[in-house]
Amino acid sequence: MSAPLTTAPSMTAPLTYLVTGGAGFVGSHLTDALLAEGHTVVVLDDLSTGDRANLAAAWPNPRLRFVRGSALDARLVAELAGRCDAVVHLATEGDRAVAEAARQHGRRLLLASASEERGESHDGDVTVVHLYDTVGPRQSPARGAVVPRLAERAVAGLPLTIHGDGTRRLRCTHVADTVDALLRLLAEPAAAGRAFDVCGTQETAVADLAGVIVERSGSPSPLRFVPCEAAYEEVESHRPDAGPLRELTGWEPALGLLDIVDAALVDAGGAFGVVTTAEARV
Repeated sequence: MSAPLTTAPSMTAPLTYLVTGGAGFVGSHLTDALLAEGHTVVVLDDLSTGDRANLAAAWPNPRLRFVRGSALDARLVAELAGRCDAVVHLATEGDRAVAEAARQHGRRLLLASASEERGESHDGDVTVVHLYDTVGPRQSPARGAVVPRLAERAVAGLPLTIHGDGTRRLRCTHVADTVDALLRLLAEPAAAGRAFDVCGTQETAVADLAGVIVERSGSPSPLRFVPCEAAYEEVESHRPDAGPLRELTGWEPALGLLDIVDAALVDAGGAFGVVTTAEARV
């Protein structure tokens, strides 16, 4: 179930964007949105975690160009960056190569990082974006994403496994709102040289989130707490704050936690061809 993207401020003219990781979860949604705004998109993805199927809606568009390759390939990245007006780096690797290519060609760079990877600071025409707990269509439960994993198990009537004591807190954001934030930052020259957090307004403990998923699905699934290995324990050294993003661009998430959970449950049912236990009892 895909929520409609909120309209971001219009960019002055059609541009050509290089999107690394553009066949991935967030990258494919951003690609769709940029194409819908009339821009040309060059997607660079080695498909190690991305999927061509994520670009199904974009393939017929003549303004899409797909290049299978790695963001670690400095020569390839530099060549593609030189042909584009701006660069959005969503690939999981290649920060240094992409940043150098953008600097070499004087291109605007929006560099996204996972929430737990604060990354190094960047000067000049670089906007760093930290994405927190993004949820939505095309996200794989197999890659450890909390919400789709719990939703999948609830729909199937299986125990909801929670690692640790369940007190770890999330700031869930629907991918439609995440993409809206990225579009707004790309359209805002004053975002250059700054870092922003993209996160939901509601902070929720994982155990509470699991309870909401069970309640909304009508599932009989119990919660099962398992020890969390030290390697997977999360240390929160930074508390996300979307205030700077809101102040600069006017961004507000359109979808709250219940919207996100309901959409995840529909996606889980649609993906696996099953119905919730509550529906089965009717």
